[in-house]
Amino acid sequence: MTALPGRRRRATLVVGIATVAVVLIAAGLTVLGAVTLYNSTEGAGPTSDGSELTFPDTPTGAVGALDDQGRLASIAVLVVQPASRGGSIVAVPVSADASGGAGDERLPLAETVAVNGPDALPAELEITTRLQLDHVEVMDAAALATLLDPVGDLAVELPADVTDAAGDVVAEQGAATIDAEQAAAILTARDPDVPAAQQYRAAAAVWSAVAAAAGDGIDAEGSSGSVPAEEVAPVDDLGSLFDRLTGGRVGYRSLRTVAPTAEENPRGVDVVELDPVELVLVFGQIAPSAVAAPSAGLSFRVVSAFSDEQLAASGTTNTDVAYRAIDSLQFVGANVLSVSTTGDPPGERSRVEVADQSLVPATESADVLFGALDVAVAERPIIGVDAVLVLGTDYLALLQSGVPVPTGSSLPSPATTAPSSAPVTETTND
Repeated sequence: MTALPGRRRRATLVVGIATVAVVLIAAGLTVLGAVTLYNSTEGAGPTSDGSELTFPDTPTGAVGALDDQGRLASIAVLVVQPASRGGSIVAVPVSADASGGAGDERLPLAETVAVNGPDALPAELEITTRLQLDHVEVMDAAALATLLDPVGDLAVELPADVTDAAGDVVAEQGAATIDAEQAAAILTARDPDVPAAQQYRAAAAVWSAVAAAAGDGIDAEGSSGSVPAEEVAPVDDLGSLFDRLTGGRVGYRSLRTVAPTAEENPRGVDVVELDPVELVLVFGQIAPSAVAAPSAGLSFRVVSAFSDEQLAASGTTNTDVAYRAIDSLQFVGANVLSVSTTGDPPGERSRVEVADQSLVPATESADVLFGALDVAVAERPIIGVDAVLVLGTDYLALLQSGVPVPTGSSLPSPATTAPSSAPVTETTND
């Protein structure tokens, strides 16, 4: 089998612009972004004069699981906390479209592996998730069971029976306690007669159980409990990354999926689209140093840190508000690398702190997206970030006013996007 002509990297956002005002904003953010974009240093320390900040290094990796016929059955992205133990697990459906909805062909990850082999997965998964991955391994059931064994037994609740390529039941629907071999059997089961998105829910249940089983951390011998906080070991491969991950508290989350229409999927392949806004919302909080900037526009950090009292009247959460802001920025061709939903409550006006004086004119024009803005040059800019957007209560009022705010996502902002256990939030080195 030969590769499809359209199977190639797609990392450029296709941006639709609906109004003259938004066209002007997009032009400013894109042209200046192409000229002044900073290079990321991936978590290096502060500069010699201490005038700049960097995001901490968050080791990243992924596990791809193959069934006994070589089909890609499940994927999980692993993110480790910087200079610490614990982190986050994010399950990714094997039918996720690497094209991101661009072009005439849908390119599910499972098909990529079937056509080009397992070695093609790392690059395609990076494109799909818009995340740089340090260590990616594709495993069979035996290797996966060995990886999971230190975690011990898992309390899992499967949403449906899990079947394999022959249609045989590997695990029955409902609550059960399973060991590492049984968990690996579920994660490597792939029934081509069942939509991959449906089996994704079973894989998600297993990885969620792995996160819960980690508790406060698992030591090298597989004992759970509070692990001493001595200096952590370096991450050299996926095994050491998984040890660091499960050595502390682990958060878990799944990703929302949308099935394309028949017109959008002319080949009729088993495929789903991921929400690009949600990808940024998730990975921008747990791994900002690894988030890609696919557009030529400016790169932003978004802060939505409203207090409960400030949010009460709106009926929204900081996650909802951050989602809307990210959506607007992506719509006009900007990148969002970092997201924070914690911090000191803001004032009324939203605030933009830019890395350089030359960026002030472009960001001032963004008031049509976020309401009245105070724009200033940051005292200590973050390397790789052109502007930090701190949302104020005027933005909440704008969202409640009914005035259309340009966005690109067809999905509503998620009601909850937090992991099932405590999220791992990013900080900056200073």
